[in-house]
Amino acid sequence: MNTHNQDKQLLHQIAQGDENAFRQLFDQYRDLIFSFSFHLTQSDIIARDMVQDIFVKIWTHRQTLDQVHNIRAWMLRLTRNHVLNGLRRKAHEEALLREIKAGMTEDHHATENELRYRELEKQLQQAIVQLPPQQQRCYLLSRDSGLKHDEIARELGISAETVKKHIMAAIHHIKKHLTRSGNLLPQYFLLFL
Repeated sequence: MNTHNQDKQLLHQIAQGDENAFRQLFDQYRDLIFSFSFHLTQSDIIARDMVQDIFVKIWTHRQTLDQVHNIRAWMLRLTRNHVLNGLRRKAHEEALLREIKAGMTEDHHATENELRYRELEKQLQQAIVQLPPQQQRCYLLSRDSGLKHDEIARELGISAETVKKHIMAAIHHIKKHLTRSGNLLPQYFLLFL
């Protein structure tokens, strides 16, 4: 049996829920995903996380594997998209924090500005931690993992509409928390959404 047919058979077995076939796929491609992720991020930690994230995503969406024709190209594209989504999300959040930091009046001492910046980051994390578990999961999968509502819905076994409601409620709670803390002006918060 040639490699293409073996790959198709492996994907078919995984699509049917065969954990041994999934383990074989993991063993065969984990180093490729790690090295490609490392090449894109230059971070050993992020690359390891990417391997885990990619294989969780593959297992979660295994029913669609019969549509894949070239495993290697598909896995590289999946990895690239996942890394880029994560980097975009991180860049967006960093841009928000830079914008807030730049908006602080220049007559304050630099140390005071740095303390305010750190306080803002702390308040943001506190707001996220206070979310109910399902809202928090939906929000973090959206913001940190860059998943779309339908992807989150499949991963958590809930409807896309429920995911949307959880994320909207999470954003409302975070906005309220940050506004109450006095560390964030509403126009800056809109950049985060």
